[in-house]
Amino acid sequence: MIAKKCRLSARSRKIGPQTLNRRILRMTIKRSPLLFSLALGLVVSGLGSLSAVAQEHNHAGHDHQAMMKKEAKINEALSSLSAEDQKYAKAQRFCPIMTYDRLGSMGTPLKVMIEGKPVFLCCKACVDDAKKGGEKTVKTVMKLRDSTATLAKLPMEERMAVEAQKYCAVANTSFLGSMGAPLKLEIDGKPVYLCCGGCTKKAQADPAGTLAKAQKLIKAGTLEGHDHAAHGHGDHKH
Repeated sequence: MIAKKCRLSARSRKIGPQTLNRRILRMTIKRSPLLFSLALGLVVSGLGSLSAVAQEHNHAGHDHQAMMKKEAKINEALSSLSAEDQKYAKAQRFCPIMTYDRLGSMGTPLKVMIEGKPVFLCCKACVDDAKKGGEKTVKTVMKLRDSTATLAKLPMEERMAVEAQKYCAVANTSFLGSMGAPLKLEIDGKPVYLCCGGCTKKAQADPAGTLAKAQKLIKAGTLEGHDHAAHGHGDHKH
């Protein structure tokens, strides 16, 4: 109503649009302070939302850049291997002893032969344990290869999220991807991954406990140092 009266007056007196807008604003403030306050609140709220979206976008951009930088470093380390060894190392992707550690993340991977099979390790500190493990180490490598082949079909961001958790949140010695495509649940707004459909019922029966296990698995992967004991997991039971 205020704006309509101002526009009628403007036509008769030929007032410019900027002057008209200022007069409408003054009249709105004078005649309806509450309406002005509501309008101002909406503007501030909108600016806050835009700022939050921008911050989230920037954070995602930084994460992507860090991920690409890490991948470039790993690829550079793997390039020191022969073409054949690169093929095996990329198929294995992770160390069978420090299972959260990408091959190449600590420099050129070490190659050892166990049970007549090529096994790649993240560093020399894993050699003794790998050799002592013998057949068990080789089986772990086979599971890592299965997991790598399956997870390679996922989008990069999703793959990184799965690899960060590494193990099923229920059967927590089972590599995600080693039993086919992992299943994704969302608990309290957070992604939780399972190795197979057989774990779904248990996961849903105790969502808080399942989420806690997933968070613990992710935390284990971020531990600093070369602590082998930090990577122990419970039995695989359904």
